[in-house]
Amino acid sequence: MKFTICGLLIACLPVFEAAAADAVNIAVSGKIVASPCIFNGGNDAVNVNLGDIQAKNMATPGSLSTPVPFTLSFTQCPEGTRSVTTTFTGTTDPVAGGDYYKNSGSAENIALGIIETRTGNIKGSGQSITQAVAADRTLSMAMQAVTYSQAGGVTPGTIAVAVAVTLQYN
Repeated sequence: MKFTICGLLIACLPVFEAAAADAVNIAVSGKIVASPCIFNGGNDAVNVNLGDIQAKNMATPGSLSTPVPFTLSFTQCPEGTRSVTTTFTGTTDPVAGGDYYKNSGSAENIALGIIETRTGNIKGSGQSITQAVAADRTLSMAMQAVTYSQAGGVTPGTIAVAVAVTLQYN
């Protein structure tokens, strides 16, 4: 009888091994991101009027117009938002170079520059500014728009330039 029980246990051993389970890992990932501020009072566009620029003042190669100030303003930034990065994108002017944007209006030999007032740096396509949110949960980026003529000889006409600004909240 002892022989039979031992033989029965040995016969069941492969069944117990087949019931064993493999270990499985579950990987969970995610990201907590900063919430957005209110940009420009809730408007998604900033319109800058350069006014009338005299063609005779832009006749000489390397001519610049008087800079026109404007502000990128952010309010009601959530507690977790520490800074804002703005990245500028637009069509670069082939004559004036990568720091200047191409005019799509009717005036010829003219390009547009966007200047960060704080540093005086021109912000061409692909360039960014990162600035900290103030304790009152606001942020103002003082900027200037200026026209530039690399070749001179600007012709009368309109100036129309579109620059997209991508906002990243950090």
